Amino acid sequence: MLFSLPALVLDKVERYEIDLLVTLLTPGGKIRTLAKGAQKSKRRFLNLLEPLTYLKVHLRKPQKGKTLILEGADLLYLPESPRREIAKFYFFSYLTEVLEFTSPEAFKRRDFEWLVEFIKELEEISNIKEAKTFFELKWLQICGLYPQVFECVSCGREPKKIYYFSIPSGGLMCFSCKDETSFPLNLNQIELLRKIVRIKKLKEGETLMQGQSAVERSFLARLIEEFFLFHLDWEPRSLRILKEGL
Repeated sequence: MLFSLPALVLDKVERYEIDLLVTLLTPGGKIRTLAKGAQKSKRRFLNLLEPLTYLKVHLRKPQKGKTLILEGADLLYLPESPRREIAKFYFFSYLTEVLEFTSPEAFKRRDFEWLVEFIKELEEISNIKEAKTFFELKWLQICGLYPQVFECVSCGREPKKIYYFSIPSGGLMCFSCKDETSFPLNLNQIELLRKIVRIKKLKEGETLMQGQSAVERSFLARLIEEFFLFHLDWEPRSLRILKEGL
């Protein structure tokens, strides 16, 4: 039985001498498919299986085994900037690795659609550092690991004057609940966190960050990255190369 669905390409590896094992991210989650003869007949998938290419894939359930057969694909969107800009290339490598290794099993269609729009928005964005911070924060939300920035993670009350933040505890803490893992934040830092967690579009985040000082932008980037790495409990191999390239 043949069926079709939208998908983002995450990875491809050679299997035997003529086939490719292709990992796709779909509105229903991550799947692995087998493109039979793809190495031998390259015209069939010409330029379609590059990382984060957006496709309408045509799949067939095999008579034996569980791996779906990738019969063909139609191009919906091909990111061009990673082929021209080295910083974008490094960032796309980072995105691909994060998506492949941390995608939640209960992936939602709205999250898939957000991701497609985010990739399209990247074509018009020049500041990769801020795009990275925005992606990490949104991906934490998709994975159910979003930092709490409105109430104390311990008592549930909203701090009024003195703010603390704990990465291991998952976010904001009040003066009474702070522990040895927490550190103080000022009101401007708290407000910045609260504004950025509400943003859905990358361009909105870029506009917000342009109004902040270099110190505050650097603070937010470090905080979100540390939170991201701690709660995913995993560090992408591509992260070091990306940061060196920025």
